[in-house]
Amino acid sequence: MRIRPIHAYVALVLSSAVVAAVVQDWQTFGALSHDALLGLALLTAIGLISEGTALRLTLSRGKATSSVTFLPLLACVLLFGPPAAVVFYFVNGAIAEFLIRKKDIIRAAFNVGQYVLSTAIAGWVFLSVGGEPIAVSALDAGSGGFDLQLGAFAAFAATFLVTNNVLVFLAISLSSPDDFKHVFGSLVHRQAWSFTSDLMISPLGLVIAALYLQIGHLGIIISLLPIVFVRYSYLSKFQLEQVNQDLLKALVMAIETRDEYTSGHSLRVQKLSERLGRMLGLSVRRLGSLSTAALLHDIGKIEVVYEEILQKPGKLTRAEVRLMQSHVERGVEILTSLSSSKQDVIDAVRYHHEAWDGSGYPHGKSGEEIPLAARIIGVSDAIDAMLSDRPYRKALGPDAVKEQLQTYRGRQFDPKIADLVINSSVIEDHVAEIKLSEGLRTRDLRKAFRAGVASSPQERIRGAI
Repeated sequence: MRIRPIHAYVALVLSSAVVAAVVQDWQTFGALSHDALLGLALLTAIGLISEGTALRLTLSRGKATSSVTFLPLLACVLLFGPPAAVVFYFVNGAIAEFLIRKKDIIRAAFNVGQYVLSTAIAGWVFLSVGGEPIAVSALDAGSGGFDLQLGAFAAFAATFLVTNNVLVFLAISLSSPDDFKHVFGSLVHRQAWSFTSDLMISPLGLVIAALYLQIGHLGIIISLLPIVFVRYSYLSKFQLEQVNQDLLKALVMAIETRDEYTSGHSLRVQKLSERLGRMLGLSVRRLGSLSTAALLHDIGKIEVVYEEILQKPGKLTRAEVRLMQSHVERGVEILTSLSSSKQDVIDAVRYHHEAWDGSGYPHGKSGEEIPLAARIIGVSDAIDAMLSDRPYRKALGPDAVKEQLQTYRGRQFDPKIADLVINSSVIEDHVAEIKLSEGLRTRDLRKAFRAGVASSPQERIRGAI
């Protein structure tokens, strides 16, 4: 049986972790007093509390957790040395991964192994730059003396964080279908804030150690207060980000539910734009802006004046066409009024109806004058519209959509993006996405019908179908 690279990598990390654990200075660990061992047990308990209350984050491409176990780890290595820190993270990692988060055995074993290996490597750096665990040094833990050892402390913190992120990055690279560049960009984008924040709060590890040296075990218990504060700060930030995203999606859904034909359109355009962006090799930062712009590309249609035109079954008059085209600038006005809107998002919304040959609107830009994000959204918007039913026509089939892309490549559409779609399974996959979206919408309407909350007789009939 062929061994997958990720399985070989997990085996390598686990075996390296075992070797790193075995060669620790266990004689020094064995010399710890009962008082020190109780302190280690208390720090381990705080670590478990941190793992048990870790934030569960929903990311664009999966789930992750964020905890503050890093803080008691720092106090542990400073007070009791690298072997104690290895014990600390082995116990915390095993209980957190297997019992609290209940991950599958390969993921759980890898995480425990990389925790132990990262701690061991950081511990060797700590000792090599002159670090000395206070509880086994000449200092008496009860005397109130405290050697900050700032250089060794900082070296341990930085080494642990870097090693941890590198090991995780390699695992994701080997198990992900995405290319190396995108995985690297995703990890940097996702971990940059966390990495910086962990470094900034690392001095709290010194505070925990100082409290232990000053007032003993009570100091470790008191250290729960700043740890809880840090955890609450993390929670507030992530909740604010999630609320903002949820509000944007709720706003877009509110706009689209006025018209059954466009319901779910913006979310599908967002997904399709993200896929095309990844295929074109966009960086994670640019993908984030593209995703937001694609979600909001029709936000200008929020006003009621567009509702009747959207539902009109026949051909639009010239005045109606001009009115519909005005939704672009109206959307730009709305986004510009929001202080949180980024300029590249605004520009993508402003130019997503421009055409490659300059025949589009509202400014008649052409070719690469049009931002790449706007060109991607323009293609995605057209694909979803052609593959969906509209009041004035039935949905086109995949072959017909490809013919349209071929006909209008270099005219309406960026030829590179059009060719990318034509020569891939993007359209066929998007048909499945539309069917899924329509199925979910029908299910929701049926729920509303059974609950008696449908807003009109017509909506109840549709919900019952």
